Amino acid sequence: MYVRWQRQKLKSGLNGTSINLVALLVGNYRKKGQPQEKCLEELGTIKEHFLTTKAKDTRAFHQGLFWVVVDKKLDHLGLNPVVRKRIEAEILETVPRPNDDWALWAVTCIPQYDPKK
Repeated sequence: MYVRWQRQKLKSGLNGTSINLVALLVGNYRKKGQPQEKCLEELGTIKEHFLTTKAKDTRAFHQGLFWVVVDKKLDHLGLNPVVRKRIEAEILETVPRPNDDWALWAVTCIPQYDPKK
């Protein structure tokens, strides 16, 4: 099993389009001796914008929401702990896990930005 990322273009009102990234859990099997792939589960979706926005709190909040969904899906699948860690590591390459206070942004709403480079 491994993670494949799918990009979905969405119309977003007057602003044009946005891109959703969807993490798909894919498994391999053989059909008539030929290797095949099958999507086993959609693990989570996040707007691509929330991976790069300079607003740290907004970025962490949306990444946290993404990981809540992914964790629940992985819990439900009941994977071997070694396999689960490998899948989580693959996802972490694209969507980092925020620190434990990521959910506080919803109540503080005090914007914090990355320092200028």
